[in-house]
Amino acid sequence: MGIGLLVSVFLGRTIGAEGLGIINLSNRVINILLVVGLLGMRQVIVKEVAIAHNKKDYIHIGNVMHTAYWINGGITLALSILLIILSPWMANTIFKEPKLQYPLMVAFLVMTPQVFSRIFSSGLVGYRKIWQSNLVEQTLSIVITGVLLGILWLLKREITINIVAICYAIGRVGVTISVGFYWKSLFRLKNKRTIITKQLVATSLPLFASTVSAIIISNADTVFLGSMVTSQDVGLYSVAVKIAFLTSFFLQVTNASVGPKIAALFESGKIEETERMIQRVTLALLILGTIPLLFFGVFGKQILNLWGKEFINAYSILIILAFGQLVNISTGAVSQLLIMTGFHNVNTRITVIFMLINLILNYLLIKHYGLTGAAIANTATVSGMNLTRVIIAKNKTGISTLFFI
Repeated sequence: MGIGLLVSVFLGRTIGAEGLGIINLSNRVINILLVVGLLGMRQVIVKEVAIAHNKKDYIHIGNVMHTAYWINGGITLALSILLIILSPWMANTIFKEPKLQYPLMVAFLVMTPQVFSRIFSSGLVGYRKIWQSNLVEQTLSIVITGVLLGILWLLKREITINIVAICYAIGRVGVTISVGFYWKSLFRLKNKRTIITKQLVATSLPLFASTVSAIIISNADTVFLGSMVTSQDVGLYSVAVKIAFLTSFFLQVTNASVGPKIAALFESGKIEETERMIQRVTLALLILGTIPLLFFGVFGKQILNLWGKEFINAYSILIILAFGQLVNISTGAVSQLLIMTGFHNVNTRITVIFMLINLILNYLLIKHYGLTGAAIANTATVSGMNLTRVIIAKNKTGISTLFFI
């Protein structure tokens, strides 16, 4: 988190709000497209590897990973080639920002390595290597990017939008190489692998719809802003998002940690033990989520000023988004609960419904209220979706992430 903030502050002060907006917009576009390449396989890998690891069925683990390499790698490679060709049209026609063309092309070029890094990290989560997975997933890429930018700054080289895009790409490839070597050193089974497409895809397709919907909800505001307002406004909004979403880090780590445990405990019929574990974690998350909201309310403007005076204009956006993240984190690992207990189709329907609501809200509110409208749309969607999940998860599984429901 610290390195990510430092890199963001550095970019805000070197390439400005406009440049930061372009870089963040390209990153958001890639986040959406990566989900298409993954085809909902990440949660399937975590669940299958976790259960197989619990049973010491290492042959199945090998088959799961081998299938993901071929299916997801092939889809992403074809998609990236097409998108590289279309990147000039996307930059100039959809977003009306010619400076976006090169960052998009560079990002599309390293899409396939990024998919492989996510496959490896999902395998690590299922293998109970939680912190190692989060290290490569959340930390390593931005560390490499930050180091490269720091070297360029020390050498007094000009730092442009295109240079920043290249640094990000190198960081992503570095992650793939590192986590790939680690997975190979951890999992050394030499048996012949079998592609089990039917078994995995039957589960992944419903999750694909859910994952696509979730990633659209997370990124639609920035993409809509990119097509409806200036790159500078996108830059201001992206900084507010980065700060407000710091609290979601705790939820991400929690999801990675409790997901395999939920799958194993629920399959063993230990309902009460599962609920006690989830509720203890949720209570801790509620406390962790409240403190940052209060802090941002008091010191938000001073924090935003670190990026530059122009970013102080995003203070109200920061508060609205931070409130949404409080609701998000205080409902706990409710999405993981539905997925890991076999109710992934229910989770998918909830997510798809709120994705459609989010798209409508983003279009209408951004059109009339700009950045404030985007923040309200994000907070309303996240809050409504997670509270709905809590109620339905209780009805379906008998388990509530909240102790008072």
